[in-house]
Amino acid sequence: MVSLIIPVHNRSELLPRLFDSLRSIKDCQVEIIFVDNNSDDATCSIVQQFVDDINATSTAITAILLHESKPGAAAARNCGLSQANGEYVYFFDSDDELSPQMLSAAQELAIQENADAVALQVNYIDPSGNVTPRHIIRSTDPRCHIVANNFATVSLFLRRTFAQEHARWNEDLFYWIDFEWALRIMLANPKTVWLPGAWHRIYQHSNSITGNRFADRIDEILTAHSAIEKDIKQEIGVRDKEVRSFLRALNSRKALYAGHVRHENNRQAAHLIYNSIDRSIRTLTDKLRLPLLYRLSAWGIRGVWRLAL
Repeated sequence: MVSLIIPVHNRSELLPRLFDSLRSIKDCQVEIIFVDNNSDDATCSIVQQFVDDINATSTAITAILLHESKPGAAAARNCGLSQANGEYVYFFDSDDELSPQMLSAAQELAIQENADAVALQVNYIDPSGNVTPRHIIRSTDPRCHIVANNFATVSLFLRRTFAQEHARWNEDLFYWIDFEWALRIMLANPKTVWLPGAWHRIYQHSNSITGNRFADRIDEILTAHSAIEKDIKQEIGVRDKEVRSFLRALNSRKALYAGHVRHENNRQAAHLIYNSIDRSIRTLTDKLRLPLLYRLSAWGIRGVWRLAL
């Protein structure tokens, strides 16, 4: 069985398309765990109606609605993870559409390969309806994730026991929580396999909880970087030789996002991010590369992250 964990917060208008996709799940025993996170619109009643309907009509799908009062998707997801009973868990968002065959395909592959994690590519839908597969590097090297934000929430299908030990969410973060979460998963070195194809319809919209401008989230970016640095440094003594390379990768990411913010015409905020680079671990190559990454990102050039790998 797969436990599908979905936090909800004031999504009453967007839930019908999610529900349609959930009703179409095929060839898989699934428990859907909704976790309401302080909604003050009709979300709870709409979700409860779906829960009642699916429990009355489906033999393969069961559903429950939980409540988490601590604000934030991280707390809601942890609440769901604590109640999960499936052999595997998958986190999904309430404003997107699930591919009906994905859970069964991922479960079959995970069982076949005795994998801790199944990685997958997803489709992004922009406000005009254009479909673009999300970039993904077929590597579990933490450096790839640090530089390129390789794994999002919906990119990883996990063995439940592994998730409960290594993949609880950082409830102190409200921005880039999936980036920090996925890094800790990669640092735990799970046996990972890759699911072919591109899945789901993941919507990009102006009502995103994280907004559309990096410059509006400088404090949150710096906080996320600090959490990531802490995660990496906890590996000291476990694999010392790699830690320095992980921290250098984080320096590259800081340079890239400083450039993004500069491109948004916020020079002061860009300097805050760039000045957070740890200069004590720079190599001669870094002294040349980091300013280049910053400048190219500031010019708005796409795909600059590839130069940091």
